Amino acid sequence: MDFPQILRFILVLAIIKVAVTIKTSDGDDVECMDKIKQPAFESTLLKNHKIQEWPSEIPPRTVEADKKSKLETWEAQVSTVNCPEGTVPVRNYSVSKTDRTGPDFTSYNRGHEYAIISQKSPPELYGAKATINVWDPAIEGKEMSISQIWISSGKYKTNDLNTLEVGWQVLPTLYGDNKPRLFIFWTSDSYKNGCYNLRCSGFIQTSSSIVLGGAISPTSSFGGSQYEITILVWKDRIYGNWWLSLGPSNLLVGYWPKELFTTLADYATIAEWGGEILNLQNFSRHTKTQMGSGHFPKEGFGKSSYFRNLKFIDNNNSLQPIQNIKKIVTNPESYNVKTEYTDEWKSHFFYGGPGFRSTQSRAVPLAFSSCFVIYCLALF
Repeated sequence: MDFPQILRFILVLAIIKVAVTIKTSDGDDVECMDKIKQPAFESTLLKNHKIQEWPSEIPPRTVEADKKSKLETWEAQVSTVNCPEGTVPVRNYSVSKTDRTGPDFTSYNRGHEYAIISQKSPPELYGAKATINVWDPAIEGKEMSISQIWISSGKYKTNDLNTLEVGWQVLPTLYGDNKPRLFIFWTSDSYKNGCYNLRCSGFIQTSSSIVLGGAISPTSSFGGSQYEITILVWKDRIYGNWWLSLGPSNLLVGYWPKELFTTLADYATIAEWGGEILNLQNFSRHTKTQMGSGHFPKEGFGKSSYFRNLKFIDNNNSLQPIQNIKKIVTNPESYNVKTEYTDEWKSHFFYGGPGFRSTQSRAVPLAFSSCFVIYCLALF
């Protein structure tokens, strides 16, 4: 090793030892943190965990190639940063570091409304995929709007509901702005506790560039350009961890270690895709917080938000088209879902809505909005 190489090695070690704050592509502050000192390893469940640098395999593309669509779309860009090798970017938050999990999950069983589709068969699911249209919905007060994939197992009533959630969200109380942001979430105890991004122990990031909690841009415009992100989550058949990748080229982000879970330790039983909002009813009426584009699904492409390229992963690690789905809409006066099928996009759906409108009843929304979407499934 010559002198320049030695000097470079010493500098990298110094950077890893002392976390350095730098700017992301969207202007946020992140710390480039030593990979083995990231928040995930604060968990006692991971005290003997060895980092898996790469998945043993990535689900291959389906045999039948997707046809070229006449509907023109573009890939949105997630926030990135150039952290040194051996480090991962951890976003800084303006809220107190003692509030590591963000929102108070003890109150998360009220006020949530959904417009989604769900698949419960086959009984063993090993992942899910979707391409999700990105918008910047209007948020009222301290509420939120989310478009995401849920992968889950267990039951809410028995406190063993495990979920993995990935997508984009607008959540001003966590991020300090109204930008749509890439997020991940997990819980293993029916939402008694939960964790967004890298704000507490759990998810192990392997990418030195992708910023969890970072802004996504550009966003779609009504009647104009449509931007989207592609998300894939799958279970590693050899090591048992749940991996996350982004984009058509499967850019690896990291994984949820199997040690975090009970009912998800082996496989999932439910996969879901769609939108969620929080309705706090602060003005003695239903919220005006928008879901998706803020327009109903009947308005279609370019106006309503969509999910396409919907797939689940079977026990052979193969991507399969969704099947045996059901719609779950908790308040159709405000948000809805419309499923469609075309040769180009196969099974897909439009979803969302504007929230409260002047012609709408001021009554409290349907009872289903007072439960978690996974728990609601048991009511249908």
